[in-house]
Amino acid sequence: MKPFYDYIIKRKNKIILSVMIFFSFFCAITIGQAWDEGFHLIQGKVILNYLLSFGRIDQEILYRENYSAIYWSLSHFITNFFPRRFELEVSHVINTIFSIFTIIGIGKISKEIFNKRVGQITFLLLFFFPVFFGHMAINSKDTILAFCHVWIVWSFLKYMKFQDIDNKSNYYI
Repeated sequence: MKPFYDYIIKRKNKIILSVMIFFSFFCAITIGQAWDEGFHLIQGKVILNYLLSFGRIDQEILYRENYSAIYWSLSHFITNFFPRRFELEVSHVINTIFSIFTIIGIGKISKEIFNKRVGQITFLLLFFFPVFFGHMAINSKDTILAFCHVWIVWSFLKYMKFQDIDNKSNYYI
């Protein structure tokens, strides 16, 4: 009876997680444009032109050196695969994907430091935290930095855990 109960619980958790992710994508697609999103899309275009021309096309744009230029150029590159009228929605979906992986990473860190239950609670609290959920789709500056920091910390924790085992420690380096 116990294995069947575990199966039902896991299945229920997967369904709840799928509904949560679907809801976040729905919100990302239906939310309007933030005040600075148009600028970031233009900035991504300028940076992508600079990278693809190997520095020959050097157009000055405000704050180009201060923020995550690679992320904006990657975001612009991906939005080019879709019709121009969906540029905003695609940009929001990209931000949401990185945000969801950030939340997953924080859940893994909490699981590593504490236990599985605390990791799940942390995941749920952060997912439904209004400030983070409100920024998931529209804020391209903070979500990518949070993503990078979270996964660097997770890799560091895994390295520290397996530092005595050469095979595994080299993997996390």
